[in-house]
Amino acid sequence: MIGSYLVLLITSITCSMIGVFLVLRNLSMVADAISHSVLLGIVIAFFITQDISSPLLIIGAGIFGVITVAFIEALGKSKTVKRSDAIGVVFPMFFSIAVILISRYARNIHIDTDMVLMGEVIFASLDSISIFGIDLPYSFVKMGIMFIINLIFIIIFYKQLKITSFDQEYGFLIGIPIGFIFYSFMTLTSITAVVAFDAVGSILVLSFFIAPVASAHMISDDLESMFLWSAIIAIINCSIGSWIAINLNASMTGMCAVVGMVVFIIILFLHKKGVVYKFIQKRKTLENVKKEMFIFHIGNHMGDGRSKDENKVDQINIHLNWKIKEVDIISEKLISDSLIYKLGEEYSLTESGFTYYEYLCKKYGLNKKDGLNKCMWKN
Repeated sequence: MIGSYLVLLITSITCSMIGVFLVLRNLSMVADAISHSVLLGIVIAFFITQDISSPLLIIGAGIFGVITVAFIEALGKSKTVKRSDAIGVVFPMFFSIAVILISRYARNIHIDTDMVLMGEVIFASLDSISIFGIDLPYSFVKMGIMFIINLIFIIIFYKQLKITSFDQEYGFLIGIPIGFIFYSFMTLTSITAVVAFDAVGSILVLSFFIAPVASAHMISDDLESMFLWSAIIAIINCSIGSWIAINLNASMTGMCAVVGMVVFIIILFLHKKGVVYKFIQKRKTLENVKKEMFIFHIGNHMGDGRSKDENKVDQINIHLNWKIKEVDIISEKLISDSLIYKLGEEYSLTESGFTYYEYLCKKYGLNKKDGLNKCMWKN
């Protein structure tokens, strides 16, 4: 199980590195298309070599990944077809052809449809290799090499990738080879997807590419921080997903993908622009407005001869047009903040409360010039 966990961990981190630029370039669904259509390249290369471990399988996958992107870009740039429609046409065609070929001519080969769709990470430890006397899953070693390749590519072309991810026109104007960077990146995405096949299959690899990055993007817009947060979230997804899968005797890959979605939803609700945060901020803003209204009402009627009526504890809700419960909640908070106090049967401002009242008058431009002399009243 430790071997399987290590494979999932390195796969998720490696995919998330590429996923950062996929998300920034709005290519998430193109990654899905690549992860499916590269299968046809693998199948064709296998029929040629008859060797499931041949490096030509990766080359074939890379070629078909680029072909898929080229098809999508060519159709998407036409005036009659949208990119989303092109994706929906191209990758199902390539993927269907691959599945048909597998089911018809490769039923008893390791590249059966179950492995292609779901991966076989649970058996990762059975195929190991010794490095410096340490037995490591072969899939872990392959993904480790892929991690190094991705890292080197990103380091070398970091500036170009960053600029073209945010503004391709500017990149073109300053002489960046847009086409070379784009298709090199897509080729790397294709190769990463096919190397990840043994671990996560062609369906769930999209979750490893996108889920950690999408979650990280909500936490930070800074590119360097996105890489860091993507790696952290990838580790969290795999760790929690693997633990749950082992205890429930469920698919480790599938559970990691589920946890990735759950983490995404949690961050969606709790981050600084999320639903829960916005709800809390809205409640705080409404509460502050009510506090200010309460302060204004009391301050405007102190010393005008009407405070016994207007500021009376059991009558103020009528003048404010509030429910009694609202008055009780706001008044208790203002009393705890030492801004108001109860003087007999009426509310009155404390010294701090009156200072805050004058501040509010200035803040909202309520002064003698506007005819609201009460705001300038002093004790």
